[in-house]
Amino acid sequence: MVIYRATSAQVDLEAFQHNLRIIKSIVDPNVATMAIIKADAYGHGAIPCARAALKEGVNYLGVGIIQEGIELRESGISSPILILGGVYPNELEDLIKYDLSTSLSNSKLAQAISKKAELAGKNVGVHIKVDTGMGRLGVQPKDFTCLLDSVMNYKNLKLEGIFTHLACADEKDPETTHNQIIAFSRVLEELHAIKISKLLSTNGPLLIHSANTAGLLRFPKSRFNMVRPGISLYGSLPSPVLNPTLNESLKEKGLNKLQPVMQWKTKVIQVQTLKKGVPVSYGQRYVTRRDSRIATLPVGYADGLSRRLSNNMEFLIKAKRVKQVGTICMDMCLVDVTDIPDIEIGEEVVIFGSQGKSQILVEELAAQAETIPYEILCGVGKRVPRIYIS
Repeated sequence: MVIYRATSAQVDLEAFQHNLRIIKSIVDPNVATMAIIKADAYGHGAIPCARAALKEGVNYLGVGIIQEGIELRESGISSPILILGGVYPNELEDLIKYDLSTSLSNSKLAQAISKKAELAGKNVGVHIKVDTGMGRLGVQPKDFTCLLDSVMNYKNLKLEGIFTHLACADEKDPETTHNQIIAFSRVLEELHAIKISKLLSTNGPLLIHSANTAGLLRFPKSRFNMVRPGISLYGSLPSPVLNPTLNESLKEKGLNKLQPVMQWKTKVIQVQTLKKGVPVSYGQRYVTRRDSRIATLPVGYADGLSRRLSNNMEFLIKAKRVKQVGTICMDMCLVDVTDIPDIEIGEEVVIFGSQGKSQILVEELAAQAETIPYEILCGVGKRVPRIYIS
């Protein structure tokens, strides 16, 4: 059964691959790439984006939770997959069954993985995570050597990498990031020559990674031998702070700009004329200021259009901007189309994306909702069908 809906998200996989090529061109060709596909590829669809990334030769896929890794495996994807958020003991059987690698932050979990893997007669890949300043996940630098010893001594553990996460790489002040890179480099120095030799001879080159999108663009020393681009693959940046650095890199290498991958669209479901002074929507927080033509759109906060944007955003209709009015509802919202004649039921409306020569970027909605582009993209709901263009 084919299900049609007026509200949909168009995902341009060619734009996704273009962005990935841009990122790979900016870093050294010897640096590996882990494409971050967590959170359903930031709302774009994990399986199509993972396949598109692999066609461009990425070395690794990064997901947030084990269920995301299982989804990729069950779709037939066999490439290395790292669970960045780690696993619980009750998830170890699936970790082994689906041949997934995991972030590792403590010896107790290392021991549990080792026992399960030995019983299954398989090896499990682990990446030791070091907390250099995020305060979220990871072993403290002072405890790194102890955890490393445990990993080296437990059976059936395959140490694939050591990594950290940058907390402030997209902030204007670079001091925190510089300090994190220094702290991580000091941890790496603790890999004694004998241990490095053993690791290299047993499992191949150890993957050292810390650079997210902001890190790889602004802090070349954070790249080590693998980078983890995320939001940039989807045509956005975590902060305007990165714009000058990215533009400089693009100009230096003669590269084109990043391209937005998703466009979110809907269609008018009703148009009515209201007199001046008529309140609309829940709470009557908007009152018409003139005789107005108000269009109803079948998209609301259940689809990911934040209620915080009520009376504070614009849409595109016929390549012109129109104001959203009234409280955004669960399934619907309203726009004032008084200044655009001949709006009919079924007229295309762009929430973010392009229409003619006009464009609304996801960054604009994020600023108006006082959040970041990540949240807007990830928030586009499951009931909004994705239409893939390639």
